[in-house]
Amino acid sequence: MAPRDLRLACVGRRRETADVVTFVFRDVEGRPLRHLPGQAVTLALPLPGETVWRTFTVASTPTRPEVVELTIKAAPGGHATRWMHEALHPDIEIDARGPIGRFSIVHHHAPAFALISGGSGISPMMSMLRWMADRGESVDIVFLHAARTPADVLFAEELAALDRQMPNLRVVTLVGDVPIGQSWTGYRGMIDRRMLALMMPDLARREVFCCGPAGFMAAVARIHDAEGGQAEHFHIESFGASKAEESPREATSMPGALLEQPGTTLTIDGRAIATRPGTTVLAAARAGGIVLPTGCQEGMCGTCRVRKRGGEVEMTHKGGLSAREEREGYILACCSRLKGDVEVTTRT
Repeated sequence: MAPRDLRLACVGRRRETADVVTFVFRDVEGRPLRHLPGQAVTLALPLPGETVWRTFTVASTPTRPEVVELTIKAAPGGHATRWMHEALHPDIEIDARGPIGRFSIVHHHAPAFALISGGSGISPMMSMLRWMADRGESVDIVFLHAARTPADVLFAEELAALDRQMPNLRVVTLVGDVPIGQSWTGYRGMIDRRMLALMMPDLARREVFCCGPAGFMAAVARIHDAEGGQAEHFHIESFGASKAEESPREATSMPGALLEQPGTTLTIDGRAIATRPGTTVLAAARAGGIVLPTGCQEGMCGTCRVRKRGGEVEMTHKGGLSAREEREGYILACCSRLKGDVEVTTRT
């Protein structure tokens, strides 16, 4: 499903936990917001003095396309998500783009699934589970959600109701700690091979979808491999955390013709970074200690959009920019390789 430009209006918000809010959006023109379960949208957030692009997975089901719901945690150092929690209220309109991504159960047919999430990584899993519930699917599913404490468990009541409704669904919840004053009778502790074997002894035979913090996904992937699971049956949500960081020295793997070229300079908002031709803008920025927001890192979401002020790049994106944006000089840092000295600005 090709991404398209959207204009969304916030029509509701729900407090889920102390640091998680679900935002409800409707298309301002009343068009259905079609997507696949597990896909994401990119929002242009109008922060004071700047517009920043951030990508979030849709938590709602595509069987109810009149709205999309985004369940978002306000990260301690995340000024964009913090702004959303503090300032994004009903009647505010924002630009968006989507849907994007191939992290969806619709692309895979299997007799048994495992939907494994850590923290707010539950969003795509809820979209998939809600979709299957609305369709009356009877496939074998284990839904595993890990949270920090009982107070951080998301959608507990809805999951309990779906557990009762869907005969072949089993919901398992794990918390890392139980603070004084909170009660808990389920699994507790950090996820490891022994713990996961108790909760899901047949992990290796299931088609696995996993989303959460990078360390959490890496741990589950190692356990899946150790249990004999095949890599092609293990899928992770790939917005930023799941992809290996590009090496600042990636130019050393480029063809010899590029290696023979002299060094080049990337200038970001007036700050110069020495690098090599063929390096992506994103990798060069990281090597220079500049943090650029990223999402899919595949040229789809548009989160890493910057504006080119000078120089030439070779860019191959997958729909993350519109033709108008390209004419206006925007590029995507993740998939734009330097052909020489380049100057960009993040003040778009």
